Amino acid sequence: MKNFFQQQAENRRASALLVCLFCLAVALIVVIAQWFFGLIFDARIASNLNLILYRGWDVFREQNPYQWHLPSAVITFSLIAITGIYKYRQLRVGGGQIAKQLGATRVQPNTFHPLEKQLLNVVEEMAIAARTTVPSVYIQLHQSQVNAFAAGHTNHNAVISVTRGALEKLTRDELQAVVAHEFSHIVNGDIKLNNRLVAATFAISFIGLLGEWILQHAATSRRGRNNSSGFELVAAIILISYGYIGTLLADFIKAAICRRREYLADANACQFNRNPEALANALKVAAGLRLPHRNAHYHQYSHLFFNQTRTPWVSSFSTHPPIIKRIQKLQPSFKAPTDGFKERTNVANYQAMQLTATREYFSENTIPIIKPSVRANTDHLSAKLSQLVHDPYSCFTLIPMLLLSDDFELRSNQLNNLLSSQYVDAFTLDIAEAELAKLCNKQRFELIELAAPSIDCLPRKQKDELANLCWQIILMVDNKQINLPLNHQLLVWLYLEIILMQTTRAKNKLLLKTRNTKQLIQAWRYFVSLVAIIGHNDIQDQQHAFVATCQQFNMKGLTALPITQFDSQSAHQMLAALISLPVKNRNAFLQAIEFTANWDNEINEAEQTMLYSFALLLDLPSAVTD
Repeated sequence: MKNFFQQQAENRRASALLVCLFCLAVALIVVIAQWFFGLIFDARIASNLNLILYRGWDVFREQNPYQWHLPSAVITFSLIAITGIYKYRQLRVGGGQIAKQLGATRVQPNTFHPLEKQLLNVVEEMAIAARTTVPSVYIQLHQSQVNAFAAGHTNHNAVISVTRGALEKLTRDELQAVVAHEFSHIVNGDIKLNNRLVAATFAISFIGLLGEWILQHAATSRRGRNNSSGFELVAAIILISYGYIGTLLADFIKAAICRRREYLADANACQFNRNPEALANALKVAAGLRLPHRNAHYHQYSHLFFNQTRTPWVSSFSTHPPIIKRIQKLQPSFKAPTDGFKERTNVANYQAMQLTATREYFSENTIPIIKPSVRANTDHLSAKLSQLVHDPYSCFTLIPMLLLSDDFELRSNQLNNLLSSQYVDAFTLDIAEAELAKLCNKQRFELIELAAPSIDCLPRKQKDELANLCWQIILMVDNKQINLPLNHQLLVWLYLEIILMQTTRAKNKLLLKTRNTKQLIQAWRYFVSLVAIIGHNDIQDQQHAFVATCQQFNMKGLTALPITQFDSQSAHQMLAALISLPVKNRNAFLQAIEFTANWDNEINEAEQTMLYSFALLLDLPSAVTD
């Protein structure tokens, strides 16, 4: 099984292959464009028709050598470049953009619909198993086939979408296996590569898509514009015919890059939920359903889905391996049925998301018996706490309370500041305070992760207000300069950073615009010193842990910083410098602080939560296990 960094290296190789294939495709399209338009706009052809008819094309070309039509080449290249850049920038916003284009509807975290709640629970379980942020969840209500996709630019703005058919026709364990498959794409970094792939293929197939749009517009135009519609029809046919070259090249590029990734995603899904039979059964159900009708958006995003969305006329252009081979990888003894896969009837009554869903129970011959899958340990979440964490505006009360100090006077001032917000009421605050007192640091950290979809549901203005409210609470600690335990201050600051990460734009307020080697060394020294102080009580042990880390990671000549007072703003600036580093350098830093914490061959709960938090903030998998 490949680990995260091996997969990242393979993704970089795939990105290099994508660039090469894209350049070749662009070159071919540009050459064909200038050749095609060179023939159309060559006025010598019309003036020498007699010569061509009576003496032949070869004689004409001998007397009139071919002239390159550079304007068409420049226009075609510019059009491809502009559309590719536009599409890539559009997709950087997050996976919600793709979900909306595909007609998906967002599932609210505080939903009361049984099937929606089941889907949210499954996503939360797999997020905990995969040790990543809980993504937003979408449902494609108009799609009856079993399918799903994960999309986004980073782990922090990723979304998972499933079809109505997946909720209707899959058991809970099978649904969990499909969601685990999509989480493997998120954890392995495939979603970022998929964004690049979408942008590249959209750019080279844009001419054909433009022709399809003009054709659709001409078909729906009013009868009073027959002449205009006729012109549009001719233009559409020309663009579609010419753009079909780009469409074929786009399909070939997607097939060349994506097919092998599905096998790896299937394997990782089994690692997350430990139930290969459930994934195999989900594939069998998907194989028994008809594929959806051809759709421009589905064609464009076909490589994102759990199962192929259409049957290509040549198997070499398929973005997914044959479904039978995928099943046989999971169940080696499986043989394809001679009469084909049969369609399964609904497991649940899912009436357009409006009526109460019910569960139908089938005989053993209808529903396969499978082993129990992984379940997330969320028993510490009481009904009241679960209701608060899944309600977007209750997060205004719950999340800032995780940042409150233990000092009585300071805590009183922070609570008064919290109650001054228009979204916080004393009744909810009392409930949250009583429930949070029962949680340990690790459980509080998981609570912030589970609140991510709720926070993301807030409007932009409310997200900024929540971020500012959290900052005010933390700054009250810095300004008061109370000698609180350093490990408590660091953990609370990490909670704040994760909250700011979830409010996206608010985090960018203090990001460094430039970075240099001196700043990076200072940041490395600062955090390694912090971990050494927190993980070891004796001053000599702290120094030895720091020196050993410097020797291990070739940072000789540095001395540990004597940190007596923690400053949240300075720490935020230093973390911003580290977040902007490439994956390899971020991983080196994470390994350094892990080495420091484990210098005494023991990692306590506070250190484990701290390392887990740093891994999440740096968008890396945590190497520390429970």
